[in-house]
Amino acid sequence: MAKFELPIYGEDDEIIKQYATNVCPWGVFVRAAEASQTLKKKDMTEQFNIIGGFLQTIFIGLTSEELERADYEDVMNTFNQIVSIGDNIKAGNGKNV
Repeated sequence: MAKFELPIYGEDDEIIKQYATNVCPWGVFVRAAEASQTLKKKDMTEQFNIIGGFLQTIFIGLTSEELERADYEDVMNTFNQIVSIGDNIKAGNGKNV
């Protein structure tokens, strides 16, 4: 099981593709920290675009069309996982790196 995963669903809610990686680029953590501080000030469309951009950076090859077929909870869980790891790094907890 990879550290980060994102299933893509078909028309009948079956998994048609699975993105998975154990690598999250450092720049994504930096962007996640910035975004987590400013997301509440953005409108809903901007929030979704920011979060989607993170996932497309982590899951190489993930298209916008595939992202539209991902489950909301899977998307948000992955984003929140990244923000949480970033928070731990910021707090000086080296166990999560």
